[in-house]
Amino acid sequence: MRKPSEYLPAAVRGLRSRLMPDCSMLLCHAGRSAVVTRVGSLSRGEDALTDSDLSEGVRVVALAIDFPELSKGSLVSLSGKRRIVTSARTDPAAASMVVGMSAAMDDVRVAYSRPGTKIRFPLDALAVESDVIEPVSDAFAPTASRAWFVAVSADQWTEPTGPQVGDALTLDGANLRVASVAKRDGFWILTARARR
Repeated sequence: MRKPSEYLPAAVRGLRSRLMPDCSMLLCHAGRSAVVTRVGSLSRGEDALTDSDLSEGVRVVALAIDFPELSKGSLVSLSGKRRIVTSARTDPAAASMVVGMSAAMDDVRVAYSRPGTKIRFPLDALAVESDVIEPVSDAFAPTASRAWFVAVSADQWTEPTGPQVGDALTLDGANLRVASVAKRDGFWILTARARR
């Protein structure tokens, strides 16, 4: 007979192996991987990664024990596609985890520079554009812009100082300014908006 804490993990395993095998996907994070089940009901709002509101593109159910270090902002691979975690919530028993992720990130070549310095170089990165147009409050007049989320491998970063707010980058012909910087899972995660 199962203990109460074993019911949810058993249900999740049954869901991915018997009931919904077509929705099974491989999730990888921090050297760990496990089969997860894709589910519906995408979330927005309170689960936003930043003020720029990175939209959720996919949601999965996983066993919490499979990904003990997974949290909002983590960079993961879902069936070979890189994504940023927008939400990660466990059930009350901390047995299962519902993980929301961004749309798949594209491999891009970025022209990176720091205004007022000689720092200027090309970078290979991963990027996804937010589908939300957000108002920008620090402008002279009300304006709105889309945000890009760019992941740069820390191994590739050659400068002694990391990326900084105000740095410039050109991506897909768009001139962008870095609005926020976070370091997660061996990557610099940059939020960038159109330069004005």
